Amino acid sequence: MSAPDTPSVLPCTWQPRSGCRACPNAGKLMCHFEKSDALHFFMLIFPFGVTTIASVIRAGYGRYLALWLLYAVFFFLVWEARVLCRHCPYWAEAGRILHCHANFGVLKIWKYHPGPMSRSEKLQFILGAWLFLAFPFPFLLLGREYLLALIGLSTAVSGIYLLRRNICTRCVNFSCPLNAVSKATIEAFLVRNPVIQKAWECRE
Repeated sequence: MSAPDTPSVLPCTWQPRSGCRACPNAGKLMCHFEKSDALHFFMLIFPFGVTTIASVIRAGYGRYLALWLLYAVFFFLVWEARVLCRHCPYWAEAGRILHCHANFGVLKIWKYHPGPMSRSEKLQFILGAWLFLAFPFPFLLLGREYLLALIGLSTAVSGIYLLRRNICTRCVNFSCPLNAVSKATIEAFLVRNPVIQKAWECRE
């Protein structure tokens, strides 16, 4: 594993905001880190976390939550960072700590890769995220907590829906499987960021 390199030309994400006034994407993307975006993201996943943790404890399998925590640490800090986060313009910031609305605080142990995710990386991300979301439900079914399982499932579905509707439509990690930014907006961003544009063109 190598340290993240700072590209010769930083993405506009880490350039002065004064340049945003002439940008056609102004107000359309989460181009700069904002605490309010991080809070918004947290509030979308909070109901699922609270509901499923409480439900697993009620089902009598609370001792297994430690395994879920260990997996979450591995997935979000290592696996997801490797296959998803290192492709994001936020990763290009100088320094070892990631500052973004979703994975704030992750240690940047991987080299920044401005190109899009590969098919393998996308599949790995989907698999890893699915394992994280699915972990509590076998214990709820074993504990016959069917109503709580249904409530937990509803919080997961609603959280993903709201994520796609309110976050993924503005996220600058364009190759993420959940990203929903319009093609025109992506193209306008790439024109203003030649390092990323060149990396994307090399993958076409």
